Amino acid sequence: MSQPKPKLMVIDDLDSARAMMRRILARGYEVYDFASVAEALPAVERAEFDAVVTDLRMPGVDGLEALKRFRARVPDVPVILVTAFATVETAIEAMKAGAFDYLKKPFEPEELELVVARAAEHARLKRDNARLRAQLTGAGGAHGIVGGSQAIRDVTSILRRIAPSNVPILIEGESGTGKDLLARAAHAMSSRAAGPYVALNMSAIPENLAEAELFGHEKGAFTGAEQARGGFFAEAEGGTLFLDELGLLPLALQPKLLRVLQDGEYIPVGSRKPRKADVRIIAATNEDLAAQVKAGKFREDLWFRLRVVPVRLPPLRERREDIPLLIDHLISKHAVRLNRPPLQPDAAALRALLDHPWPGNIRELEHAIERGLLLAQGEAITLADLPPELTPPPVAEGGDEGRYRSARDAWERRWLEELLREAGGCVAKAAELAGLHRSTLYEKLTRHGLAEKDAKG
Repeated sequence: MSQPKPKLMVIDDLDSARAMMRRILARGYEVYDFASVAEALPAVERAEFDAVVTDLRMPGVDGLEALKRFRARVPDVPVILVTAFATVETAIEAMKAGAFDYLKKPFEPEELELVVARAAEHARLKRDNARLRAQLTGAGGAHGIVGGSQAIRDVTSILRRIAPSNVPILIEGESGTGKDLLARAAHAMSSRAAGPYVALNMSAIPENLAEAELFGHEKGAFTGAEQARGGFFAEAEGGTLFLDELGLLPLALQPKLLRVLQDGEYIPVGSRKPRKADVRIIAATNEDLAAQVKAGKFREDLWFRLRVVPVRLPPLRERREDIPLLIDHLISKHAVRLNRPPLQPDAAALRALLDHPWPGNIRELEHAIERGLLLAQGEAITLADLPPELTPPPVAEGGDEGRYRSARDAWERRWLEELLREAGGCVAKAAELAGLHRSTLYEKLTRHGLAEKDAKG
């Protein structure tokens, strides 16, 4: 069953302009055109539109005033302004007022298609994430794990199946992806949930003290050991011990950890008497342990013992559809802590948050949201409130058209690659997802050298 076409509203007082935009967009969208804002306003509340394209200069109510009225009535519908008098000041004013984007007349048909496709996708993501938020709220989520992407659903599915057992878990993933949160979720879903959850970051312990910190020590075991002390295994008795940055575990300690995993025993420093360990071990690493095994820096038998069911936590760039959900979650979380109102990002700030590659993953996103909440002075988080690396390079007026086209082409290629991945390489399915005619999409793929490499029939 084919999905219904996205609905577009086109507003222009010129019949020829409306006819031209209808002709360009009718293949992929259900287009409703209006000659004035007065005609369009009642309609926008009767039907759920995916985007609005409106001329800037019209008799009566102009495009900027229309933008403000649309934002007041249907704040989640993206509005694209079209003008023959585009300047940098016009763009800034439009973005401040909440425009999704603006186009300068005359424009190429593909420019209109690209901007509208982005706006419609933005609206779809907002609706999908609102639905997912409701689902997560109703179901309680997966113990604090936020996201509805297929990648994160796969992770939580594995977690629900292995958490109730006592097998060790190895969580692999880049820094900032939330490995500690996943470990806490596994503990909360296990039969040990009533027991202690103890987290230890191996990077925080000097190598010469690591054994005593893990397994404890007897009185007089070494200089300064004035009394016996239990280690992290003793603290985690009956619960879960989370070993973060496992790749930094000293090689000399690795067989002792292996003994705990195999026999459930350890020996405190300075003692000869083994002690039983009723502890479930969850480890995490952002390093390539397979490479460390080959280099002789990590024991192969310990690696095999830990990764009975390895769990890979995907980086944020592989689960971009979760970014709006994460933004909402982090705003709610930090607004209370910082004693700030839960301000939402405006259109320009949201686009920057969605487009940023996030090399620091969720941790970097969290810091950006904290900064935005602290610096925001108006009714929304603006681009100026976010870290400077999220601000795109300025688009100069007139003579810098080449830089604009280069930036647009880079975005379009990234969008096409993500679209193909979502469609499994099938051009027909990708065209349906994007709301484009198949020939139009294939032309774009060919221009970017993606048609032969990634696309299927």
